[in-house]
Amino acid sequence: MKEFIFLIIVLFLFSFCTSKYDKVEKHMEDGVEVVVNHRESYRLKGEPSALNLEEEFTIDTEKEGMLEIGLIGIETFDVDGEGNIFLIQWDSSGNYIFKFDNKGNFLDSFCRRGQGPGEIEWGGRVLVNPQGEIIAKDPSKSKFLVYDSDGNFLRETRLKKNYSPIPLKNGKYFIFWGEDTPEFRKQFVGLCNSKFEDVKELDNFQYPNVLLVKSPVNRDKLIYTVSKDRIYIGNTERGYEIHVYDLDGDSLRKIRKEYKPVKVSEEYIKSYFARFPKGDPILANLYFTEYWPPFRNLFTDEEGHLFVLTFEEGLNPGEYMYDIFNSGGAFVERVSLENQRILHGSVFDAKIKNDRLYCLREKESGYKELVVYRMKWE
Repeated sequence: MKEFIFLIIVLFLFSFCTSKYDKVEKHMEDGVEVVVNHRESYRLKGEPSALNLEEEFTIDTEKEGMLEIGLIGIETFDVDGEGNIFLIQWDSSGNYIFKFDNKGNFLDSFCRRGQGPGEIEWGGRVLVNPQGEIIAKDPSKSKFLVYDSDGNFLRETRLKKNYSPIPLKNGKYFIFWGEDTPEFRKQFVGLCNSKFEDVKELDNFQYPNVLLVKSPVNRDKLIYTVSKDRIYIGNTERGYEIHVYDLDGDSLRKIRKEYKPVKVSEEYIKSYFARFPKGDPILANLYFTEYWPPFRNLFTDEEGHLFVLTFEEGLNPGEYMYDIFNSGGAFVERVSLENQRILHGSVFDAKIKNDRLYCLREKESGYKELVVYRMKWE
């Protein structure tokens, strides 16, 4: 009898553990699938969940020779299908975009400073479109420039507004734009056609204009990323919830996750306010809430994994934890990476292509470098 009772207990515990780790919790909400994730990751049969990273090379702006080619900093970057890397810097007296091969060797630079055809005044974003062309966007202008992969200027595209566009493989654009009112600044994300018409709004967010109204430094944010066939939008005002759309803007699912709120440290608060000169009037409108938002950046890989950067400190100094979700929205792994800085609120680019993780990080010297890791799932 005792053996029978013991067997029942073992089977019950096995069933409990299996349902907790192996079966993904889902339900429908207003016709949309909601994937519920807990603080512990799912253990899904047949699916790799352990990610190993091996550093292959870096492109270091502090390295000897970079000043000679004119590369003094990195604002953003992108990678084409052959692994060629395109970096853009914020300011330049010469060229803004620098091309490196898939081993990190410098090849060429293009996109000169100026106001003429094929020229920009500030380097905000560089993107590779689905056709392999290179897009340069000056954040102060309602247009973007297009080059071939060798840096030859092809055309200039005018925008209806000063959108920040991401080209999609179906010919549409995912766009981000802002609008200001006296007391608030509003942010929007949506879709438009190839002529930047027929705008479809997907999400929006507003926050106080800190010049006029008290506003938290660690405010909620509208955060987004785009994969080859999905759009992911996180509005941290809703908590840890990410909305997933197809490239036509139709809702596919919502990803929700339980999380442990991270307190803003007194050390961080002191270091932040130390940036401002004494008596700066903006200080009267700045304050911190007790906790950080649930996450602060998103990016995806080619297999549909979603990487979500949290505010939780990583395994080593300077690292932070990423939650990784599979293509179905299930939380499957966590990884610690040293590629994002938190001190001044900025978030550096990170991308995955060709089984490589590309991410920017800031060195102790203040110089930036692009780090390339080989990825292996087990």
